[in-house]
Amino acid sequence: MDRHIKDEYIPLKASDMGESHKLVQLLTREHGLIRAAVFGARGKKAGDKRLLIQPFSLCRGDFYFDPVKNLWRLNEGECLESRDSYHLHLNKYYAALFWADLVIQSHGGGGHGGFFDFSVSFFRTLESEEEGRTPQIFLLKLWEYLELEGLRPEPGVCSRCGRRAPEGRAVCYSPEGQTVCRNCRIHSLPVLKGEARTLLEVGFPGPETSPSPEVLTNLSAYILTVVGSLFHLKMNKESLGVILG
Repeated sequence: MDRHIKDEYIPLKASDMGESHKLVQLLTREHGLIRAAVFGARGKKAGDKRLLIQPFSLCRGDFYFDPVKNLWRLNEGECLESRDSYHLHLNKYYAALFWADLVIQSHGGGGHGGFFDFSVSFFRTLESEEEGRTPQIFLLKLWEYLELEGLRPEPGVCSRCGRRAPEGRAVCYSPEGQTVCRNCRIHSLPVLKGEARTLLEVGFPGPETSPSPEVLTNLSAYILTVVGSLFHLKMNKESLGVILG
């Protein structure tokens, strides 16, 4: 393994290490998910090093792997895109936190080659779009992520018998987010409403229109059920309520 690397990265979460250092979880373009020590990143003398560990930003850095401590060390770098505005919009910040947890729980997208660029796109779009678009961006990117990883279910096709529900019809789904038709259903199951299902199959509306709060809530319940069945990700109602507005 090369002990000296240069790579682009996204800081995800940071914790204190000693009196003046930080230990940061990073998603890198070429090396996936790593943990790196950033010495001198705490305190009044941290200076520009704070920019190198600002959550969700896009940076480029020089790393060294210490085999004795079994730890990467970020020596120097530059911030390419800052995400300062997230702290001005709580719904964007909560959506970004959820995505960071998804990155960590999925081990950097399972090594998928396009996952780094997909995450950059998520954080960039979340920052640039109007605050009112946050719920749609959050749900759409989660749905696209499931397709990227080959994990996305077909909301109109019964996972047990293969029967397709008529277009625009509401469908039931299992605790894993798999569609179950009325003939295969044994007990009561949650429902993905027809309008919500259509958005998933046909596409989300442009910025000039927005689904109703009821449809967004129904969509979130379904998509988070699928994601939650794959990873240990949970979101309380209060946090979800902030994202959905």
